[in-house]
Amino acid sequence: MSAKSFEILLETAFDTENPSVFEEGATKVYEQFEKVYRDTHLKGGKLTEELSFRFERLRLGVAIAFVKAFTRLSTNEKSKEALDTLKEALKAKSTREIDKIVQKKITTFDNLYHEIFVNEQREQILELFERTLDAATKEELDELIFEGLDLLQEVDWDAAEQEEDDDIEPLDEDFLKNI
Repeated sequence: MSAKSFEILLETAFDTENPSVFEEGATKVYEQFEKVYRDTHLKGGKLTEELSFRFERLRLGVAIAFVKAFTRLSTNEKSKEALDTLKEALKAKSTREIDKIVQKKITTFDNLYHEIFVNEQREQILELFERTLDAATKEELDELIFEGLDLLQEVDWDAAEQEEDDDIEPLDEDFLKNI
């Protein structure tokens, strides 16, 4: 169930079926994590690099979903840099590489905090993103996936477009008559 929920979270955030976040697909990423998680717990529960790496990839995927949803609602173009950083980190081959990429470009995440108080839903999405970064267990990630799905179902995606349209000043009628 959680693998499918993870897939739907990404699809909702990107507003497309099968977004190209993971080459192998979101469901496969979740299932790979779950398999390593189960195998690790059957062998005594000792943390392995493989389990850490699979967890980090899943956490990056959840974070990407929230940042993508955030950028869809945002008028701040620079917030997309944070999304690019997360996508770049997905290409890493180890948790150490993921950390290195994110730390190198940590300032890109500052862009997410411009104009957040203008839109309550952006604020809520950003809060889920922050909780994703703090998540340390499978259960926490599963909870965030489900909370994210609930929130993204409630988002008024057209409101961002309407906000942009509202920023355009109407043409002066007297000016139009004189043309």
